[in-house]
Amino acid sequence: MTTEEKLAQALRTIADRVENQDVLSGVRVKRRRRTRRRTTGALAALCAVVLGWGVLVAWPSPGVVVEPAAPRAGSVERVWPQAVFILPKGSRPLTAISATEVLVWNDRGTIEVYDAAAKRSRVVTALPQAPQYQAVDGDQLLWLADGHAWVAPLRSVGRARKVGSIAGENVDRIALAGEYVVWSSPLEGVWRMRLGGGRPEQVARSKGLQLVAWPWASDEPLDVRTNPTRVVNLQTGQTIKIRPLPGVEGLRCGPTWCAGTRGENTIVLRTDGSWSRVHRAGLRGYPYRERLFPGSGEIYDARTDTTVTFEGARLETPGGRQWSGGAGVIFWPRDDGVVTVNLAAVP
Repeated sequence: MTTEEKLAQALRTIADRVENQDVLSGVRVKRRRRTRRRTTGALAALCAVVLGWGVLVAWPSPGVVVEPAAPRAGSVERVWPQAVFILPKGSRPLTAISATEVLVWNDRGTIEVYDAAAKRSRVVTALPQAPQYQAVDGDQLLWLADGHAWVAPLRSVGRARKVGSIAGENVDRIALAGEYVVWSSPLEGVWRMRLGGGRPEQVARSKGLQLVAWPWASDEPLDVRTNPTRVVNLQTGQTIKIRPLPGVEGLRCGPTWCAGTRGENTIVLRTDGSWSRVHRAGLRGYPYRERLFPGSGEIYDARTDTTVTFEGARLETPGGRQWSGGAGVIFWPRDDGVVTVNLAAVP
C-alpha cells in the first residue's frame, strides 16, 4: 500500500471515529461542517443501529461460558439515580471528571466544571469554540487547538498555557499521563511530550499502536472492519492477545472486554473469547472504564452483565439520534435543560 493510500485510509478511519456529539441548537450543524472540511473525500462512518436485546451466543468452541440471557435492569434514573442530573440549557457535557463532576462547554464560550452535588459550575477557561479533543485528570484539562496542546488547571484559578506543537495532522486521541501529554493517530503510533514543554518523543513499545485509555493501546487497524490482535500496557509492557470469535469483525478492545459486529448485531466478548453476548442495540467502541458500553437507548455493563435504558432519548429523527455522548457522559435535550448521565458515578 502506498503512502497516499495509507493517508486516505487514515482519513477514513478518523471520519469513522468522529461521533455526532452535538444535540443543542446550532451546534450539530457547525460540527458537521468542521468534520467535512477536515475529512474531505472520506467515506461516511459505518453505523448499524438496530434496537432491542438479543440472547447469549453459544459458540461451539470449547471453554465458552454459556449463561442465561440477562434481563434489563430498568431505566437509568431508577437503577443509577446518582448518575443522572439536569444541566442548564446552553450547556453540553464533554467529559466525566468524577462521580459528581463533569466538564461542560457553555454557549457563552467557556469550558466549565459542573458539580452535580452543589448544582453549580465554575469557569476553567474561555475558548472561541468547543475543543474537539480534550482530556482531564484530577487536576488539569488538556485540549488541542491550532496544532498545539494546551493545559489549564481544574482546581485552582490559573491561565491556559500552551504546552507545545503536536506533530502530525491526524491526531485524534489524547490523554494526560502524569507529567506528560500523550497522543496517537492512525498512522504515527503513540507519542508524548512533557507538560513543561520540550520535544515530542515516541513512547517505547508503541510502534503500530493507538491509544485506548492510557496506559493501554492496541494495534487498531485502519480498516474499521478488521480486528486488532493485541492490547499493550505501555508502562509495563504487558501484552494481552485478542481472540476473535468466528464471524465477528471490527473489534475494539480494552484489556478485558471487546465490542464488535456480526451481521447487524453487536457482540460483546472477553478478549480471550471465552464469554460473549449478542446485542441489537448498536453498542459502540471501547468500554468506558473497562465495563460500560453505551448503545442506542441503553447502556450495557459488562462487569455485572446488566443493561439499563434511557428511554427518554431513544427515538431517532431524520437528522440523527437525539442522544449524544462524550468520554463517560451521555446526554439529551429536554424542555427544562440537558439530561446528563455521568458514567463515572455508576457504582
